[in-house]
Amino acid sequence: MIGDLLNNIAKEVAEYIDSQSDFPSGKKSVVFAKPTNAKGELSIPDNSVCLSLLNIEEETATRNPMIKKRVEGTKVYTQLPGVSLNINVIFIANFPNDYISELNYITKIIEFFQKNDNFTLQNTPALKKQERYFEELSFKLSASKLEDQHNIWNTLGMKYMPSVMYTVGKIIVQEEEKLSDSRVVQRVQRDVGKK
Repeated sequence: MIGDLLNNIAKEVAEYIDSQSDFPSGKKSVVFAKPTNAKGELSIPDNSVCLSLLNIEEETATRNPMIKKRVEGTKVYTQLPGVSLNINVIFIANFPNDYISELNYITKIIEFFQKNDNFTLQNTPALKKQERYFEELSFKLSASKLEDQHNIWNTLGMKYMPSVMYTVGKIIVQEEEKLSDSRVVQRVQRDVGKK
């Protein structure tokens, strides 16, 4: 689900960048992938930008502890509260020997999210299959200190490359509603005994 959401966002960003006819570096792709392989080697294709997941955090401020119940006839359906998530993502530019293109692509990504910082089904129909996981996805530029960036690159097992990070919220992970074992009481009968 998170993978499908991010893959669709990568396609939206790629479409935007590819449509820039005056973009001097030509048309390159934006891919959704892990930046390194199992051996720790760079796996971002040359002349592309990689979107990758950095972290998943629970959004506790908006947590709803209530179990939802719905009655249909005599059947009771229940649904446990969902878990609200914020995710941190990174766009990494990999244009070997072309630092200008790396910076230009990062600039175009920032421009894209400056214009399109919220994604809904109305403005991004490609997200239809993931609609139960969000109402609106918002992208906020992450400002991290130099030491935090150093830790991120160590975690990724890479040396620094031109990049930009975003916090994406709010994703909701929630199981589908289930038929409860309990039933609706339809009639109450009272026996009054004679004394």
